[in-house]
Amino acid sequence: MFIEPKTVVWIAGANGRLGRAIEHTLDHSRYTIIPTDTDVDVTDLATVTEHAETYRPEVIINCAAMAKKTDADANPDAAYKINALGARNLAIAATSAGATLVHLSTDDLFPGVIAHPLNEFDKTLPPHIYGKSKEAGERLVRELCTRHIIVRSSWVYTADEDDLIARMLKACREGKTVEVQTNQYASPTSVDTLAAFIVAALESDEFGTFHAADKGLCSRFEFAKHVCDLAGVPATTLVGRQDPAEAYRIELDNLMMRLTGVFTMPTWQDDVKQYLGVHGMLAD
Repeated sequence: MFIEPKTVVWIAGANGRLGRAIEHTLDHSRYTIIPTDTDVDVTDLATVTEHAETYRPEVIINCAAMAKKTDADANPDAAYKINALGARNLAIAATSAGATLVHLSTDDLFPGVIAHPLNEFDKTLPPHIYGKSKEAGERLVRELCTRHIIVRSSWVYTADEDDLIARMLKACREGKTVEVQTNQYASPTSVDTLAAFIVAALESDEFGTFHAADKGLCSRFEFAKHVCDLAGVPATTLVGRQDPAEAYRIELDNLMMRLTGVFTMPTWQDDVKQYLGVHGMLAD
């Protein structure tokens, strides 16, 4: 009996929240998954190409990034090294191996002052080093790897103990004050839904740049209050904070997703309810 060989998928930055979610979402009966993190330095071209030559992946997923804005602002060279040079190296390796490169990007390529939804064809204008370094990474991926999927998302959350939801719920249960911005608006998106889109795009042989954010817009405070209500945790210690210097509004329009029909994102309310239920965090 002939057994079709599995598709080899290399996930760079596999120990991060999205890398773990993608590895969990992929059908392990169909895919051989090669996860790497700091053990393979994506900023070193020789190391990256050697790894690709050894394992011959058919798909490379780049989850490696310096994602904290404060870290990027404090270390611009390091931000460009991992977010741009790392993306370049993986693009070179993907082209050499004939692989598809999935490159994870961000809504931070756009200034946070635009009052209308932003689609994949709108001009980017990143307002800080993090966004600029990710924009540079996108540009290098497009220039060096024809078979690419660039994915921009927004406010990706998990149930991890060190992430926003778990920390906030713990603090509220303990009656501690939790300050949350009331003038920052975007579209909260669960890591599980984002991973499901990425797998769907891969399995549909889609290419190009895709926005992948849940439908609808809310403030960080509205999201926090909604999560507390769903979890049955008193939100009395949630306190709104409003600093004009921190204000922004970014709404991604998933235009390419609609045009191709590859996937449909849920509303942010449906997504967070589903996500909390799967992870045992809904009120009884």
